[in-house]
Amino acid sequence: MRTLFIFFLVAAVPLSAQDAPLYTAAKPAAIRTAPAVDTTPSPAVAQLNRGSTVEVLARDRGWVRVRVEGWVRESDLTVADSALRPLSPADIRSNPAAAQGKLVQWQVQSVSLQTADALRTGLNSGEPYLLALGPGPERALVYLAVPPALLSSAKNLPAMTDIIVVARVRNGRSEPAGVPVLDLQSLTRQ
Repeated sequence: MRTLFIFFLVAAVPLSAQDAPLYTAAKPAAIRTAPAVDTTPSPAVAQLNRGSTVEVLARDRGWVRVRVEGWVRESDLTVADSALRPLSPADIRSNPAAAQGKLVQWQVQSVSLQTADALRTGLNSGEPYLLALGPGPERALVYLAVPPALLSSAKNLPAMTDIIVVARVRNGRSEPAGVPVLDLQSLTRQ
C-alpha cells in the first residue's frame, strides 16, 4: 500500500496599492514580527491603540500585514543596519581598507563645526565637518562630514557637546595626520 503525501505551501497574499484598505483598531493590539506559528506568537514590536488606523498590505492564515504611519522623535531612533559593528578609531586606523564603508555608532564630543580646506585630505574642499573627540573615553580626533540634511543640527551644537552619532567610514586614515573621516548619518544630543 502506498501513502500519498500532499503538501500545501501557504504564503502571504500581497495586496495591490489600490486594494490595500484602511482599517481601524477595534481594541489595543500587538504588532508582531510575523504571523503566529501554531499557537506561538512571534515577538511584539509595537502596540496599536484603539482607534489607530492601519493599511493592510497582505493576508496570511487569519493574520494581516499592516503599515502604520506616525511620528516619533528623531533622537529616539538610530539607523538600522546589520553592518553596525563596534569599531574604535584605533581599529579603523590599524586597517583602514577593511573599515571603509562600515557603519559605526559612537558617543563623541563635538568640538566645532568646520569647513574643509585643501589640507584636509579625505574631505572635499568647502565641505562642512564636525571636529570631534572620541568615541567614549578614547580622545582621538575624528572628522565627521556633515550632509546638507544635518547641517542645521550641527550648526546648533554648542562647543564640547556630547552627541551620539551614526556614521559610515569614508577614509580610515586621512593624510597627513591619520584622522578617520566618517560620513555622518544621524546625530543625537546626549
